[in-house]
Amino acid sequence: MAEKRNWWTQTISAMNGALSFGKLSPKGDVTSSVDLQGLDGRHFIDLTEDGVRKGWTTMNAPGAVQINAGEDLKKEQDAVFMNAENGDVIIRARNGKVRIEGLDVEISATGTSGEGFVIVGANEDVKVDGKNITLNGKNSLKLMSTGVLVLDGKLGMQILSTMCYGASSSSDNRKKPGQIK
Repeated sequence: MAEKRNWWTQTISAMNGALSFGKLSPKGDVTSSVDLQGLDGRHFIDLTEDGVRKGWTTMNAPGAVQINAGEDLKKEQDAVFMNAENGDVIIRARNGKVRIEGLDVEISATGTSGEGFVIVGANEDVKVDGKNITLNGKNSLKLMSTGVLVLDGKLGMQILSTMCYGASSSSDNRKKPGQIK
């Protein structure tokens, strides 16, 4: 296959950077509608027109990326909106923390018919801390541990149920935890 050619490419450049229209990739397989590149080649914004990344907008910064918005908006208005019509959204910090912070934080999984899960996992601890914590399982709620499970109510504890079952091996050391018979 012959290498792509674009006879209409235009570049405006100076010592500090370049603005290109119709730029071809180094391999010659991708055309960028618009490419803005800084002095450091890793600092760019690319609007890809065709090839393996057709329709992609790629932004790369060797330093930080900052977005500030909403100074002139009312408190209840959306200041930053991100929408992925199809596909996943990934927020990753390879060598750092991901922090989500606000007056209130809402996480909602709105799927239907076998979708709509929220999964939280960690290699170490998962901690939830708040003044009042409510876990509400519409069908069921399971608290399970392969180690020790502690329920500790400093001021009291209530267990309310129409039927309550319990088993313990605390009085028979020949039984294993969870073994009833």
